[in-house]
Amino acid sequence: MMEFLRLLLKRCGNWLAIHVPSRKRANLDSTVVPYELTASEVVARFIYTTSHFSKGRPKPPAFNPSPHAELSVAHITGLPDPEVWRVAIQTIGDQPGRGTVHARADVIVEALIQKKLRAIRDDNPFERHTSVIGWPSLEDPNERKEQLKLICLELSQSSQVTLVLPPHPIIKAVEQL
Repeated sequence: MMEFLRLLLKRCGNWLAIHVPSRKRANLDSTVVPYELTASEVVARFIYTTSHFSKGRPKPPAFNPSPHAELSVAHITGLPDPEVWRVAIQTIGDQPGRGTVHARADVIVEALIQKKLRAIRDDNPFERHTSVIGWPSLEDPNERKEQLKLICLELSQSSQVTLVLPPHPIIKAVEQL
């Protein structure tokens, strides 16, 4: 019975994400119920440093979830390119190294699932925010680090991952604050 309810919630959440604009959903209910994205959906990992990509590919560090046990991405299924870059502006923060978006890695969720990871959309701290969870949590820190490096390397080389460059680096303007 619980499995049925979980699947129902997942499907209803996915249907809402596609058919009801998120701003209208937010007005109906200020609390967004997190839901898991399906294999055919797409997320974007925004890249804040030029050292995390080269030669048309993201580098493994672009996918490193450390120091947290999750990777922050944005759910971009169905969004036109200019809208994706508007989402990128929301991710720019005051933290060192988070002032400019230089690129993004678009990832088909299937690539994450193949690595036994899950993409959970929660819209927190920004609209369309999604957490990639399920990273290895091994007792031995060196073994965990090696597993993370391997997953990040495989993602960076996956044919289901595409590097996209904006027309110019994206910087949050003062009037957008």
